Amino acid sequence: MKSSKARTKLKQQRIIKYFIDAANEIIMQEGLSAVTIRKAADLAGYTSATLYNYFDNLQHLVFLATMTHLEEYNEALPGYLKGCDNSIERYMAVCKCFAEYSFAQPEIYELLFFTHSDEKLEEYTQQYYELFPDKIVKDWPAPLNKIYVLNSIYSRSFMMLEDCVQDGFINSENAKDFNDVNLRIYKTILQDVQNGELSRDEAITMTMKYYFQLMECYMGSESASLLKAAMKKLS
Repeated sequence: MKSSKARTKLKQQRIIKYFIDAANEIIMQEGLSAVTIRKAADLAGYTSATLYNYFDNLQHLVFLATMTHLEEYNEALPGYLKGCDNSIERYMAVCKCFAEYSFAQPEIYELLFFTHSDEKLEEYTQQYYELFPDKIVKDWPAPLNKIYVLNSIYSRSFMMLEDCVQDGFINSENAKDFNDVNLRIYKTILQDVQNGELSRDEAITMTMKYYFQLMECYMGSESASLLKAAMKKLS
C-alpha cells in the first residue's frame, strides 16, 4: 500500500501533467507565444492560482511542455552516430543532428537552452524526467547516457568534446575555447533563423562550415584528414 506521502506526490505529478498537456495543446494549435497562465489553467481545469502552486512561473511550465520537442532530437541522435569511426566524427554528427532539429524550431530551442540559468535548466530537466521516466533511453552508450542530467548547452557540447580530448585529438584548454566559440556562433545563427534572416538549410550549412573550420584551427593540421572524412560522411 502506498504511503500518504507517495499518494500526495502522485497527485501533484498528475496535476502538473494536466498543465503540461494543456500548454502543449496551446502550442500545437496557436504557437508558443500564445501560452498564458490563464489559458493553460482554464484548459487544465484549474485556476491560475493553482498553477503557481506547481510552477515557478509561466516559463517553467512552457519549458516542461517544450521538452517533448527535444525528445525528437534525442530519438534521432543514435541514427546520426551510426558508422562514426572516431570521436571527431561522433562530435560532428551530434552537431549536425542538433543543428537540423534546432533550426527547424528555433523559438523552442532558444527557450530550452538560453532562457534560464544553468541551475534552473538542470532542475527543470531533472523534474521532466522524473515526470516522464519512460523518455529516458537506458541503453545509450557513453557519453550519451549522461545527457539526461544535463540541459546546459555548454555542458552537453563539452561532454562530447571530452572524448576528443581523451583520444588526443585536442587538448583540454583548446577544447574549452573551441566549445565557447562554437556555441557563440550557434546562438547567433539560431537568432538569425528565428528572425527570418536565414533559412533552416542556410543555417545548417553555415554552422557546419564554421564548426569544421574552427575544429581544424584548434586541433591542428595533423587532424585534417579525420576532419575531411567526417565532413564527407555528413555531406
